[in-house]
Amino acid sequence: MPRVNDPIAQPQVPQGLDPLTLHHWLWWQLLCADADGTAFQQLAEKVLRCVHPDFVPVRPYGKIGDRKNDGMLMESGTVFQVYSPDVITQAKAIGKIKEDLPGAIEHWLDKGLRKWVFVYNVRRGLPPDLVGHLAEKREELKVDGTDVELELLDNHRLWRMLRDLPLQDRVEILGAPIGYEHLFFATNTDSETLELLKHGRFVVVQDVMSPINTAQVVEALGAGMALGPPLHLRRGPGAEEDWVTAARVQGALVDEAMAISRDLLPRFAVFSLAPIPLAIHLGSLLSDRVEVECFQYDRFASSWCWPATADEPPALTTSEIPAGTSDAVEVAIRVGLSASVHLDDVQPHIPDAQLVDIYIATNAPDPRWLRTADQLAVLKC
Repeated sequence: MPRVNDPIAQPQVPQGLDPLTLHHWLWWQLLCADADGTAFQQLAEKVLRCVHPDFVPVRPYGKIGDRKNDGMLMESGTVFQVYSPDVITQAKAIGKIKEDLPGAIEHWLDKGLRKWVFVYNVRRGLPPDLVGHLAEKREELKVDGTDVELELLDNHRLWRMLRDLPLQDRVEILGAPIGYEHLFFATNTDSETLELLKHGRFVVVQDVMSPINTAQVVEALGAGMALGPPLHLRRGPGAEEDWVTAARVQGALVDEAMAISRDLLPRFAVFSLAPIPLAIHLGSLLSDRVEVECFQYDRFASSWCWPATADEPPALTTSEIPAGTSDAVEVAIRVGLSASVHLDDVQPHIPDAQLVDIYIATNAPDPRWLRTADQLAVLKC
């Protein structure tokens, strides 16, 4: 019985995975821990087939066996040899390589062999002499003039390859995540699953100016489900960083979040306490490519929750760009919702004589003008 603190019994759980990927990671760990040589070879083949469309699995055939080849990439001349013992021992693993590597070179070198990959399934690292033996073999091949590259591929690297595949490919290999089975395998998705997907959100916390209480974020989500930990956007302009750099970093993080969420099709929930230029930049990154739900911090109630009811706010008025205005002129956008913004205060910062002024305002500015999510739709229009 392994000790409680044994790293074999308790593998280090990676941080920052969304629930679906975490489910698949746990299932992958279980499959690898339970797999014998045949089962692991079949699992590795499934991953390699998805990653490399030209992968060809090889099966033993009668007396000739598999000619020391468990699978091959024909175009690159890569031969894979899979090894998954119940317990890896240094002597047996070295014996496996001593037998299989020369055999693969003998049978496949004149058929285009250029790389030999030793695929192995271990819970921790390799014995040191095994790594040293491979280094010796690499040098021997160089001395002999044999142009064959040697590579190690373990179950942890296979997982990273699998993780980066589209969700549908992962599902075909590891099965549908718990609670999402009907999404992939049923012709009519049940209402419970639809509700789960409908309320699933990737949470974006843009806390540049002040920390945002995560507990308040969860409270504001209500019945919604956060898909993984929040994405924190905290880079702002400072003594050693300008606006352009802050925007570039923010853009890279949002693009990564978009890629992760592509197969899940959730909405994004945005909580922002940031300088207005960075908040606007975040809006331009999300734009209308994904469904976005925004939350407004109520400083008087110390809450991100939208009120259940609210009085009708004063109407908005918006000035428009005059017809025929040149694209080269400067445009000033004034937003007077919580307080009035006077044109005289803006002009010194934009000295162009052909300044075009756009003013979005209400006749009764108030710090609490934004009271409902519906008002955001009006502002977008």
